[in-house]
Amino acid sequence: MEKEVFCEKIRMQETSLYRYALGILRNTADAEDAVGEAVLKAYAHLGQLRDPERFRPWIMSILVNVTRTMLTGRNRLEYPGDMSRYEKSTSGEHRELWYLVTELPDEFRDVVILYYYDGFRTKEIAKMLGVSEGTVKSRLNRARIKLRTAWEEAY
Repeated sequence: MEKEVFCEKIRMQETSLYRYALGILRNTADAEDAVGEAVLKAYAHLGQLRDPERFRPWIMSILVNVTRTMLTGRNRLEYPGDMSRYEKSTSGEHRELWYLVTELPDEFRDVVILYYYDGFRTKEIAKMLGVSEGTVKSRLNRARIKLRTAWEEAY
């Protein structure tokens, strides 16, 4: 894959990458660092991408690993910054739901963001996170219950 093609593919995934990183790390500076590091790692290991059609799940898998590494090494937590540029919808209800999603425990938050906000299938998410597809489905179900409860309590 040529450099120009790589850059174009990254530009096409920029919103998804940043939205995921910010949703997981809950800190704008860390999210930007994570995306930057994931892009650098992807470019350095571009030869390992066997199927260019799988670029999107491949780069997201790299970002998942980068965010996990960052989470294990940090102690600070900051509420998410302005997400309006990265949300699918700018309506108040969706923005409020986003903030409830960011309050979920890590194992639920990542599957919700990947499934609902980035449109990955459960099989792809399982591969990215290194868990079984059943685990992803279970986490999604439990996350829905937690979100429903949090929504009812808040609104």
